[in-house]
Amino acid sequence: MQLFTDPIMGNDLKNALAHLNIENRLITTPWSRIVRGMGLGQYPIAYNEKISCWIQEAFDELKNKTESKNNYVNFSALLCDFICLQIKPNQKRSHSDSLNYILNIFYLINNEFNPYRRVMQYSITIDALAKLNINLFELLDKSIDLSELLFNTIHEIKSNCIKDENSGKHGDYEKLSAYTSVFFALAVCGKSDLAFIRGRNHIADALETLNSIPSPFFRGRGGSMLFCAIALLGHTEMLHSRDRDYILQTLDYLDCANTIGINPTFPQSMTPEFVKIYPLLTMLNAIAATGYSRALCYRQDRIRQAGALMDALTPVERTHMGLYYIMAIYNLGLLDREKKRISALVDELVDTANLIDPSDNYFLHGIAGAYVIETASLTGKRCKITEQLIQTVANSFSTMDKHLDDEINRPYPFAYALTMLGEIGHVDKLFEPSPCYDNRSATSWMINNLTQVGDNADGRLYMFNHALINLMLRMRGNGCPVLKVYKDFMFRANDGTRGKKDMQACR
Repeated sequence: MQLFTDPIMGNDLKNALAHLNIENRLITTPWSRIVRGMGLGQYPIAYNEKISCWIQEAFDELKNKTESKNNYVNFSALLCDFICLQIKPNQKRSHSDSLNYILNIFYLINNEFNPYRRVMQYSITIDALAKLNINLFELLDKSIDLSELLFNTIHEIKSNCIKDENSGKHGDYEKLSAYTSVFFALAVCGKSDLAFIRGRNHIADALETLNSIPSPFFRGRGGSMLFCAIALLGHTEMLHSRDRDYILQTLDYLDCANTIGINPTFPQSMTPEFVKIYPLLTMLNAIAATGYSRALCYRQDRIRQAGALMDALTPVERTHMGLYYIMAIYNLGLLDREKKRISALVDELVDTANLIDPSDNYFLHGIAGAYVIETASLTGKRCKITEQLIQTVANSFSTMDKHLDDEINRPYPFAYALTMLGEIGHVDKLFEPSPCYDNRSATSWMINNLTQVGDNADGRLYMFNHALINLMLRMRGNGCPVLKVYKDFMFRANDGTRGKKDMQACR
């Protein structure tokens, strides 16, 4: 049963990618959306009452499981309730009712102990409501200084507060990510001027956090999205000066990764090439967004470097990186040159996904199938996504218990699966009863089997919340126009001329 109309059109690579809007291209990959909460609600579709009920039932079960003590769950549930009231046909709300709802959402956000998560919740709310034609900066102008609230909260974020396998390697990574989310929020509301307020240049402050991120992997990956956000604000001039070139310096730092030696730790063993290619590909997308295509041949041919690293990855690692590679190539205007390679890559990724068991572990194998489903979908090869692959991904969670880490972090791959299966019209696979889950739905089973549900110790449960918000927000339909900032933005290398000229210069 397919519950959604296809949001992606086109039956070949170029036509399929041409249907993507600017937000789809700037914030394409699930990492930014599910892990960071940026760009939720992409690929809008018609409202569906059944899906809406499933989402709200999931939140009811989450609140019951957490005894209503998990602040992120409470916030996400209330935000989804409000989104539903806005998008459900034939619903009428007074201005005062809407304002009270929003103030209640803010009340829950202000109860969030972790300042980074607080910024993430503010930014998600601002972006989601902007997509519903509600500009919170203007709506709350007389009661809340929203920009001051956002930046003051960022200043509360301390270094190295992430407690995971990479503790001590992050530095100001969370602060940088918070700035990025806020800059996207300012941009979608047409408030780029608030990045410079009361004599404070918040863009300069954000760029300074790069120096405090010791790991090249995190500096490159986080910095690239910051550069994209600054480009969307319309201030790429901040990235280059006589004294400092942030893009070239970040590439230099990535090149010194072996010497620096602060490599990330992953839940499963990853090759050195994976550690290098991930931040490089995100930087290539940032280069496309900022129009700084001369960086493509800075010290070496960066496209050739990316291609060599892709070839050196294991097949499963390529399932993670394929979409990053394809979007960087497309946004740089180099698709015609790389079209044959990319088409073959997508075929290979689907073949790999059909051979692996996503329940083997929550990260390397656990999100591979979801990545491949989205990659094939966006590149016009949805016909390659078989019913068997869909079922394999949907049924994998009951046996994702090989290690305690897999059980604790199960919401992570579940959020990916929910998002990608939703995009291809098969979200029912996770919401309808299944023999694989004792005749419960996969969602209900997953919630019932959560092992860490306390506030601020929730085993990445917040990602599942993001996936539910994303699904509800998508159902706003096409009645809400594309936000002006995305309509006006251009990838300046995408006409193919600048990218090709700079690549010829490399040679």
